[in-house]
Amino acid sequence: MSKQEFVLVVDEISDTADVLQAVLEPRGVAVNRVRQLDAKSAANTAAQPRVMVVDADNLRGAESASSPAWHNVPQIIIGKIQFAPSAADDEQQATPPRRFLQKPFQFAELMQVIESLI
Repeated sequence: MSKQEFVLVVDEISDTADVLQAVLEPRGVAVNRVRQLDAKSAANTAAQPRVMVVDADNLRGAESASSPAWHNVPQIIIGKIQFAPSAADDEQQATPPRRFLQKPFQFAELMQVIESLI
């Protein structure tokens, strides 16, 4: 397999991954989807994704995204929760960058964030 850039989507529902595939794959960026992050999904991912899109409502996925295995991967956290101003301040200082999108969100907004991180 070639060393193709990819976006990893951690979500139990495939809609987000399906839309991202339709937009990104013609541009040469693959989209991989897992229902949750765990040791098995980390082992199946030979290379690190360029960006991770994590559904924060999937708590296991959101917690696992902060594990050391994904420490260098920029992350987009999507959820229904309201993010405190301190979380927005932390996103500017986080390494790698973390961006937060509140549900409901527009796919155009998600694409802008992904493009800014790629």
